[in-house]
Amino acid sequence: MSAATLLLVIAAGLLTGVFSGLLGVGGGTILIPAAVFILGASQHLAQGVSLAVIIPTAFMGAYAYYMRDQVDLQKALYLILGSVVGAFLGSALACSFCSRDLKMIFGIFLIATAVKLLKDVLSR
Repeated sequence: MSAATLLLVIAAGLLTGVFSGLLGVGGGTILIPAAVFILGASQHLAQGVSLAVIIPTAFMGAYAYYMRDQVDLQKALYLILGSVVGAFLGSALACSFCSRDLKMIFGIFLIATAVKLLKDVLSR
């Protein structure tokens, strides 16, 4: 990996951490596109790497919120129960799609999310 590529990857990681802590997003919205466009990873590999990277990222963000009494552990536990099962099932489902179709589904999801968020902001 060239020095320039390494710097871009580290910058994407930093941006992911900032957006993860600030907005609760990062892995899917920053790391996946970075892995695909900067590293030339397949969509499947990018998603797998994103999920692996988000573990320590989410832990540090959750810890910072917890230290400020901003985590309801009971609610988190209920969400964890469903999320763990859902992540396993979703990952298995993703592996059944070709990379092109998975990339299209991912893009549609990002666009739909952006449209919904903008609609909510503009309607207030």
